[in-house]
Amino acid sequence: MAEAIAVIGLVASIVQLVDFSSMVLHRLEEFQAGLGEIPRSFQHIKAELPVLRDTLQQTREAIEAGSVRNKTEKALIPAIGGCAEQIGLLDNLLAKVLPVRTDSRLIKGKKAILSLQKEAEIEKITKTLRSYVGTLTFYYASISSRLQPLTDAKLTQIRQWLSPPNPSHNYQKALRQRQVGTGSWFLESNEYAAWKRDPASLLWLHGIPGSGKTILSSTILENVLQYCADDPGRVVAYFYFDFNNPEKRSPELMIRSLICELAQQCVKIPTSLEHLFSSCENGQRQPPLDSLLEVLHHTILEFPQSYIVLDALDECIDCAELTAILERMAGWKLDKLHLLVTSRTTHNIRRSLESIVDTQHNICLQKELVDRDILAYVRQTLSNE
Repeated sequence: MAEAIAVIGLVASIVQLVDFSSMVLHRLEEFQAGLGEIPRSFQHIKAELPVLRDTLQQTREAIEAGSVRNKTEKALIPAIGGCAEQIGLLDNLLAKVLPVRTDSRLIKGKKAILSLQKEAEIEKITKTLRSYVGTLTFYYASISSRLQPLTDAKLTQIRQWLSPPNPSHNYQKALRQRQVGTGSWFLESNEYAAWKRDPASLLWLHGIPGSGKTILSSTILENVLQYCADDPGRVVAYFYFDFNNPEKRSPELMIRSLICELAQQCVKIPTSLEHLFSSCENGQRQPPLDSLLEVLHHTILEFPQSYIVLDALDECIDCAELTAILERMAGWKLDKLHLLVTSRTTHNIRRSLESIVDTQHNICLQKELVDRDILAYVRQTLSNE
């Protein structure tokens, strides 16, 4: 679908999709007019289609006005293609379940029964379309956004209030220690490709001390930052727990850091963050952890896709609180969230993460996989000496 859009052009694809969705909406309206009442799932999709159509028209107008940068246009292609695919599925489904004038009473009865059996499929299409509407709305908002996160006065106040530690020092230090090619075996793996691609993905990398987890996480992070660089709808946040820095051992400070990192990539200050700041007398009081977690949850929802990398969970001062946070985040079941964590294989962390990470996303850094990375590091160290 994306290839077809690239051939005929984004605007032309949007025009076709608007016409197609209008046709499907008309069929539903005719069906309701003749029947008087339609199943609840059909009501939901009927309410969603006008929102999709209006959002597509706004997007088309912005592109025609020259307000959309090339990288945003490129990022829109999968969303437009996804919408077209879902509308096509809906149209095929409606053709099977909506009666026409020439149908006999028996056929109409069978279609009525079939329409009830297909409600779950209709709801799935509705949910997917709603997600695409959110994505298109984000890109449209990014086009008109005037927020300058690094200089905005209110956002600066909020950052000072939250006072998060800066994880970039750990990231840069690990990059300096890394040798060329380190971690390439993982970047080329199916597990990593699936983590970047699949919705609601959680990946746990674990190993013994000295197995190169922090260097590998920095390799991964560099790759994710490159992957997200040309798409304003993909954002990255990260945190490094660190035995040598008390501020980087706290689960709450991790949450504060993630909120600030994501807020700096928003097209507007997240409403939940503004409300929390105001409710704490504009920063005169500190918020509880539960409130911070709610803000993180809602801030992630601001973006089409969020990638979060957390390194060295075992260096956290309160692993029980940290694993409770991770369990809560997994419980959000956000299609938009891709979470990758690394740690030693301690009993408490294993017990918690094995309950929320399925087997194929539970990856032990085995000796044969990392030996070449360690060998490269040793050779480079000896060469330098």
